[in-house]
Amino acid sequence: MSAYITLIPDEEGETISQSDILKALDNAGIKYGILKDKIDQLTVNPIYRVPQLVAVGKPPVDGKDGEIELIKKVPEYEEILGGKVDLKSMPSKKRILVKRGERIARIIPPTKGHEGKDVFGLPVKPKPGKDPQLNLGKNVKREGDVLIAIQDGLLVVKDDGTIDVDETLTVSGNVDYSVGNIDFPGSVEVKGDVRPDFVVKAKGNVVIKGVAEASTVVSLNGDVEVHGAKGRGKGLIKARKNVKAYFLENVEVEAGLDVIVDRSIENSKVKAGRSVEVTRGIIVGGVITAGYGVVANEIGSNLGVSTRIEVGVDPLVRERLKVLEAQIKLDEENIRKLTKVLMELRKLMERSGGKLPPNKLEMLMKVSQTLINLRESLDRNRKEYEALKEDSEKKAKGAQIIAKSVLYPGVEISIFDRKFYVERILKKAIVFYQDGEIKIGGYRE
Repeated sequence: MSAYITLIPDEEGETISQSDILKALDNAGIKYGILKDKIDQLTVNPIYRVPQLVAVGKPPVDGKDGEIELIKKVPEYEEILGGKVDLKSMPSKKRILVKRGERIARIIPPTKGHEGKDVFGLPVKPKPGKDPQLNLGKNVKREGDVLIAIQDGLLVVKDDGTIDVDETLTVSGNVDYSVGNIDFPGSVEVKGDVRPDFVVKAKGNVVIKGVAEASTVVSLNGDVEVHGAKGRGKGLIKARKNVKAYFLENVEVEAGLDVIVDRSIENSKVKAGRSVEVTRGIIVGGVITAGYGVVANEIGSNLGVSTRIEVGVDPLVRERLKVLEAQIKLDEENIRKLTKVLMELRKLMERSGGKLPPNKLEMLMKVSQTLINLRESLDRNRKEYEALKEDSEKKAKGAQIIAKSVLYPGVEISIFDRKFYVERILKKAIVFYQDGEIKIGGYRE
């Protein structure tokens, strides 16, 4: 890649010329990278018996190794701070969440590099780049030079280069400021607690090994399983399917299907589409609403703590009935008021020989049309209300409340549209709906 010449002084004092040097190089086969300026200097100021560089080859440019480049990257710290800083949300911005079908990475192939030349004019081959190490993990597929997620989840790049899309987000400790709020497209498992005011929301199942303290835990499509919940009057546990817990205390709980608790439900507001069951403990205080049944060893307490149990109507249907009832009353009141206005306008028209000023005539038309709309709305709401009530009454016939051990005084029970107040201790009791009335029976294992 380089050529040198050594000048030796002539005994007769003859000087060296440029052509002499070039001829010597040519005789040696040196054809490329000749440094003519250096040769000119040597002819003017010759340096003897010291090798002088007079030709330099062009080194090759080695190829670049291939790479796997993430398309979706963690935002820079400055980007996170670009808007309003929410300390509970900042850590979540560092998680890379991807959706099914999303392009998550691209494969950048290695390059061959560029040839060089030595001083003889011969090519010098470059070292080609290496193919990138690609380890496809779970829920990732390759299409050409692109990697695509085949499930919603968390993008994880492991130390060995494996790329996963994990359907479960696992938190090894607590959900706190170090982890931030969680809003995840798969399932979530928290091995510690959920600290006050933090949120854990997932499309799939949520498992909390510790306690949810005055926090929000939501499963949009699955179950929530939590060791315990201490709501302090502001906590929420909500699941599309089931909620399972060891204990619930002063917390709001909603389940599309069942709420199953091992030990106790205390001073909580619990709604279940099907049933609420405390397998080995008590229900005391709060409001428990279930579509079909409520079961516990003890319901209420000997201190007469206000406890309300409502069964026989799906909580969502119960809420809809309340809305319809309020709307029906409002429509009826508005119809009465507008009918009175309409009658006054018609009397005015009669006194005026069938004519009204333009503004009064416009008012008459608007009132008439509004009355038509209100009557149509009232008719629809009444029909829906009656249909829901009739269906609920049928379902109420299978609804029941079971106190395996004791049903205490102070418990208020609602089945369908009937109420019952427990005034004395009832042991091993079943409360049910029959022939339009609430009745009490004995419970047997």
